[in-house]
Amino acid sequence: MNKYEIQVDGITYIVDGISYEYSQLDGDSAGRSEDGTMYRDVIGLTNKVSCDFIDKSKWKGATLSNLLKLVEKTSCSFNYYDIKQNARVTKNMYVVADAIKIKLINDEPILENDIQIRFIQMNVDNI
Repeated sequence: MNKYEIQVDGITYIVDGISYEYSQLDGDSAGRSEDGTMYRDVIGLTNKVSCDFIDKSKWKGATLSNLLKLVEKTSCSFNYYDIKQNARVTKNMYVVADAIKIKLINDEPILENDIQIRFIQMNVDNI
């Protein structure tokens, strides 16, 4: 099982790094009272998976084209190895990406900079 393998709508990518963020989402009645006491109204947990694309030699031509198509998705089925679950999971996510710089070498587009693409859960998990 490759922990650096992700699948987006059935297409497999091997990323150079991966990190996880698990955020509790509070409802409208959460907040501090006048005496400073914090009240929580936890709705659920959202997951964010950040994928690093560093090895520029992999991202050129057709593979670069697939990467660029990935960042235009408004939502996707995202399958990844969740370190918290110690298993592969699939979640409905939306995509946010860094600026992507491209250079041409012999008329072939090649990724010029390291980028990170973040996949953010569209719904919440119960906790």
